Amino acid sequence: MSDRLVQRFGAASGIVYVVLGIVAGSIKDAGEASTPPAQAFAQAAADHTTSTIGSSLTLLAFLAFLCFLSYLYGVLRRAEGEYGWLAAAAFGGGVMSEAIKLASGAPIFAAIHRASAGLEPQIAQTLQDINDASFFLSFFPLAVLLGAAAIVAIRYGALPRWLGWMAAVLAVALLGGAIVGAFYWVEEAGLPFMLFLLWVLVTSIVLVRRVGQPGSAVSSAPAPSPPIAS
Repeated sequence: MSDRLVQRFGAASGIVYVVLGIVAGSIKDAGEASTPPAQAFAQAAADHTTSTIGSSLTLLAFLAFLCFLSYLYGVLRRAEGEYGWLAAAAFGGGVMSEAIKLASGAPIFAAIHRASAGLEPQIAQTLQDINDASFFLSFFPLAVLLGAAAIVAIRYGALPRWLGWMAAVLAVALLGGAIVGAFYWVEEAGLPFMLFLLWVLVTSIVLVRRVGQPGSAVSSAPAPSPPIAS
């Protein structure tokens, strides 16, 4: 496998993340709609194949997002320089958001597993609420990801500056959505996440187009060694 192909895979992983996430969400919405949690868990347990496909696509989306974060980290790090910390902050924010969402999925898997034996409506609702609250809490580290990426893009040109300004605005919107959604339980507060997906999609497309260009992740020659002080 050539270096350029590996770089293209990393750059395109953001596109894969968005596509898989949308497909998985469509499967989940088709199966649950406005059904109460206890009934939705029972339906998921009964239709095990559909539930497994939706969950598997979601997990694959998380893995693709991790690849995207790693590639983005490399792009930001090269632009920021060896002693910068913003690239690491962006990567850490993205990983932390994934960890929150993955952890919130455990109660849902447990609820589906136990649904066939009967699950009290209040317990089912609580488990679903844990998942919903985690969704909004994951906005806080995503805001760090976008804020750090915005600074590196605007100041150092790691990404087109309009993408940097878009990231800056979305970082503020995610912070607002996290507070309103987690503490006031407003479903509409999740809208900034849809815009975040758009940002990831556009950024991934930009990075794919840059592969092989001067200053991109693909280098035709090894970097020169630093001079040794006498």
